[in-house]
Amino acid sequence: MTSTELPQDHVPGDLPDERPAALDRLNVLVGQWEGAATFEAGFLGPGSPEVIGRSRTTFEWLEGRFFLSQHFVNEHPAAPSGLAIIGMSEGAGTFAQHYYDSRGVVRVYQMALEGREWRLWREAPGFWQRYIGTISEDGTTITGAWEASADGRKWRHDFNLAYVKTR
Repeated sequence: MTSTELPQDHVPGDLPDERPAALDRLNVLVGQWEGAATFEAGFLGPGSPEVIGRSRTTFEWLEGRFFLSQHFVNEHPAAPSGLAIIGMSEGAGTFAQHYYDSRGVVRVYQMALEGREWRLWREAPGFWQRYIGTISEDGTTITGAWEASADGRKWRHDFNLAYVKTR
């Protein structure tokens, strides 16, 4: 039995009337990607060399196509693996990414995907973050970088993060 077959007093009040068309913008992410996070020399401790951490990321729609899952596995032991669920945000035309990783970290990011620009950001006391990535014209690569800030005013480069679509 579907929700349209249920008596009206049994239909949840938070059930959307229809799927927002803005979700279709996320289709560019769907598939399997190989990632490379580049950490500058000294990032992992004094005297540490530049490190390139490899990863695999899969984006796929959950049934109903209201939410996009992102599953990522990192090869470098200092980088977490995890899961994120992306859906519409309460803001006009933006998305929310609910992030969970192997360290036990839980975060909520705001996200925008406009044209070829993919942005993620969060404002948390003492640890603000933002990512800006550029999607290639053919949709097979994303190049970008994460930045961090203690106060949301003075930003520092955190690390580069690029993806290449494999399927």
